[in-house]
Amino acid sequence: MYEEKEPVKKVKKEKVKRENKFFQEKKIKKEKSKVLKNVSEDNKKKSLKILSFRADYVSVLIRFGIFLVFAFIVIFIVTKVRNSGDANSFTENMENMKEVAYTYYKVETHRPAIVDEEIVLTLKDLEEASLLKELKDKDGTICSKDYSYVSLVKTSLEEYDLIVFLSCGGESKMATYPVTFDDSGNESVTTSTLLYEQKRTVEKVEQYSCPEGYYHAGRYCIKPNDTVIIQATAKYKTTPERNTAARFKPSGYEYEYVDPIVTVNDSSYTCPSGYTLSGTSCIKEGTVKYRTSTSYSCPNGGTPSGSRCLFTTNANYSDEKPYCKRGTLINNDTCYVSKEYRIRCITGKKDSTINACYTTYSASEELSDWLFDGKVTYSEDYDIDRLENERRMYEVDEYLDNGKIRYSRYIRKYIKSCDDGDELKGSTCRHYDESYEQRYCSDSDYHLSSDKSECFTYEDARYKETNGIYSCPSGYSKRGSGSNTTCYKYESASKNTQKTPYCSSGYDLTNNGKCVRTVEATLVSENVSYTCPVGYTKRGSGENTSCYKKTSSDSYYYCTNSQATLNGTRCIISEKTTFLGYVCPEGYDLSLNQCIKTDNVDRILATENERPTSREEIIWSKEKELDGWTWTGNTKEAE
Repeated sequence: MYEEKEPVKKVKKEKVKRENKFFQEKKIKKEKSKVLKNVSEDNKKKSLKILSFRADYVSVLIRFGIFLVFAFIVIFIVTKVRNSGDANSFTENMENMKEVAYTYYKVETHRPAIVDEEIVLTLKDLEEASLLKELKDKDGTICSKDYSYVSLVKTSLEEYDLIVFLSCGGESKMATYPVTFDDSGNESVTTSTLLYEQKRTVEKVEQYSCPEGYYHAGRYCIKPNDTVIIQATAKYKTTPERNTAARFKPSGYEYEYVDPIVTVNDSSYTCPSGYTLSGTSCIKEGTVKYRTSTSYSCPNGGTPSGSRCLFTTNANYSDEKPYCKRGTLINNDTCYVSKEYRIRCITGKKDSTINACYTTYSASEELSDWLFDGKVTYSEDYDIDRLENERRMYEVDEYLDNGKIRYSRYIRKYIKSCDDGDELKGSTCRHYDESYEQRYCSDSDYHLSSDKSECFTYEDARYKETNGIYSCPSGYSKRGSGSNTTCYKYESASKNTQKTPYCSSGYDLTNNGKCVRTVEATLVSENVSYTCPVGYTKRGSGENTSCYKKTSSDSYYYCTNSQATLNGTRCIISEKTTFLGYVCPEGYDLSLNQCIKTDNVDRILATENERPTSREEIIWSKEKELDGWTWTGNTKEAE
């Protein structure tokens, strides 16, 4: 399946020889039979004679002993089968992880792009992507999903290190397998990878500083005499694609209303001789006449006065001011009064507190994210792994001077949740939807607004007396005084000479230049019918006729996770690569993005700064968009 070389880190294995007791006894009996063949017939007869008087007693004991041995073997086999279940040995579990990891990394896009780059997948990632089922050790203990992992490190142009680390029941093992991949079946071979320079500003509340000439390493400052500095290895974590079932929203119902169709029988109207019936009117055309005239017009408004235009306006004064006892004043003489609408629930229940309709369903229960639960202190040799499980986790916070270790403890709790936008009430979720409700106005004087947001009516404005003076706008002259004050001005009128069409008395000139006389048609009999469009149900009669139909809203699938994309009946969260940090080989100390190794060093405690500090980190990534990082705009190609 793949080329596998000798493991770099060999795991010592004890070879345990197990022999079946049943075959041991059979072997002993066979040897005894060979010995008995060498015994003379006389000795056999003598032995049989000596034991003959005890034959019955010994036979019973032998049969009872055989029964006990057989029962022990059966109990042992049944117990072994029951305890085994899905449990495997450490070697079998690591082999399964190695096989699955190799299959996953066979896809070229899943592998590191540059030398020393590492792609990490935890056991939890493998399970959530349905690549591997839950692993248990030989005692049935579930292996750690967060600390167990597989990773692939690119060591050269075509060679990689496949690393498998497994932690189960307080025991952990690691193995590294140098592997290569055969990409010859691909249509094209990528010889270089485009890398993007990413940067971010890292702020630390607890930052240490060192004197000049020293390197910072953890809580210490080191001054090397013989130093080797190499570039640290960038470590990534790839979360595989997640494919889960979408939620289903069932169909519902709503009512749609339209105006009825009013039909009037045209044959019930008649016209005088010479007229043509048009609806409920009679029309007769006449001859268009023309006259030539010279006139003055005022294109900007005003009243023609000879060759001038007279403009008048009211003086800016009022002895009373309009106001509204309730509502809002509009058009200086009307009050717009509004109030909240009422609703009837077509579907679900009514919530009177917010005047809305809702339906309910049971809330789902999920584990929360990791929550900080305080700090604890244990001795350095205390087995902290046995305290951890799916709902409890410990992280090293500080190594104390007394030899103990302080841990930060994190827990997860079960919490109830609803779909996006829905309201949690105890263990029940409420889904509010305007399509469930029918809005109306309780007072007959009020009307529902066109957007159905409120009920409104109009009232006449009231007036109150005010004091003021009479004045005219700029450019106008004042005429008269007191309440007889008016404002006026003159402007030159435009002279127009044109041929004007006109009609004889009794005829009207239409917009299309025709002379038309129109009279009301004579109503012979009234024949009005009210019907509904196709598909609508009729209710009432005459002018009280209304038309409605009951329509169904389509069912649909949706995703509760905002990061998921709906694909049919499945919710897809795409594969994602996250930068974890830098790591160094054994014997090196990490300093920013460099690894430092010294043979002879002076080591002193670092000085802890009181104020938070920040620094800028630079990495090269094969991803253009990386969470927490900003692309600088620089790129490069790497093999």
